[in-house]
Amino acid sequence: MVGTVIEWFDFNLFGAMAALVLGPLFFPSDNPLTSTLLSLATFGVAFVARPFGGVLFGHFGDRYGRKKALVLALLMMGVGTFAIGLLPTYASIGIAAPILLVTLRLLQGLALGGEYGGAVLMVVEHEGAAKRRGLLGAWMGSASPIGYILSAGLIAITSALMPEDAFNSWGWRVPFLLSAVMVIVGLYIRMSLEESQAFKDVVEQSKTPEVVKIPFVEMFKRYPRSVFSSIGAALGIHAGYYLSIIFALAYARNDVGFSATSSLVMVLIASVFYFFAILASGHISDKVGRRAPMLVGVIGFAVWVFALFPLIATHNALLAGLGFSVGLIFLGALFGPMSTWLAELFGTQVRYTGISFGYTIAAVIGGGITPALAVALMDRFDSTIPISVFAAAIAVIAFLTILFTRHGLSHKEEDLNNV
Repeated sequence: MVGTVIEWFDFNLFGAMAALVLGPLFFPSDNPLTSTLLSLATFGVAFVARPFGGVLFGHFGDRYGRKKALVLALLMMGVGTFAIGLLPTYASIGIAAPILLVTLRLLQGLALGGEYGGAVLMVVEHEGAAKRRGLLGAWMGSASPIGYILSAGLIAITSALMPEDAFNSWGWRVPFLLSAVMVIVGLYIRMSLEESQAFKDVVEQSKTPEVVKIPFVEMFKRYPRSVFSSIGAALGIHAGYYLSIIFALAYARNDVGFSATSSLVMVLIASVFYFFAILASGHISDKVGRRAPMLVGVIGFAVWVFALFPLIATHNALLAGLGFSVGLIFLGALFGPMSTWLAELFGTQVRYTGISFGYTIAAVIGGGITPALAVALMDRFDSTIPISVFAAAIAVIAFLTILFTRHGLSHKEEDLNNV
């Protein structure tokens, strides 16, 4: 789990910085909105790379093992994040600065595309995990808020320890550079892990690690409905989460007028609630099944998103924090069982590819597009209502997908190889 936390720390670090300071540094413009929009678009570039990373690492992980794929993914993420901290700005090297930034962001996207599926499988495929797969999968899901808490916390501390001008000039680099220490620790831990039991069983039965020559093709042959179900369900969590922690953060900072530190602290506290909601929902899913808590979470967010922006617009930190927190609690209820729910849709031979592809395609649509689209809608209508309508529509799609998906495995089934 440590490696997954570090991956999410690195990935979310860029998202928060894109909303706060990177726009004017790499995309200078007379219109601050244009700088913010281009910065958030760069954040979205990584989502385009994630499906390719999912297929690449899924192929590698389904043929040669989950562990090897995860080590490579963490190394790629670490290199990309550290290099961003060293990158000259537009004022120093001109157009080369945003080009290099986009390139490094693509590298981050490839790495994260291969992280999620492999990390989930390393826990839910292990022997003895059957009766608590929901909770174990939720722990992997909770790596996202932990990574965000660490990244937002480090940004908040760094910005509080220096004048705002200094932070905007060079202080923003500090969290990116410090990430190298975490990556080294994560690589050491990840290289000491054992391969998942389910994958070892398949290798043993087939007498070769090359179980399926092309997992991506086999996935569509054997589990076409599962592919589309994974995309539809994951749309809800991606659109809701990135709307809440990226666009709403930028809205609180740039439109409402909260300071960078205040904005980060509100989202930081909300992420703590998100963390516990994920674990609670995952645990509940081991008792009542995956579907019920996921449906409660997604429909709850569809309603609450209409209260989120008005609460932020009150200029009251307590009410704005409430808006962030309740929204993320509902999203935590949705996301808690989702990792295991996705794993139970696919057979072992293509499971890494199946989870990674479906989840990352949803990330492109729901996560990569949402923050920039929200900025454009705000500029066009000068209102947050169209943004809430868009988020609610995505949530309804996720709700219907989860409701009507015929699941490949009961939450009471012990052997994941029976999918």
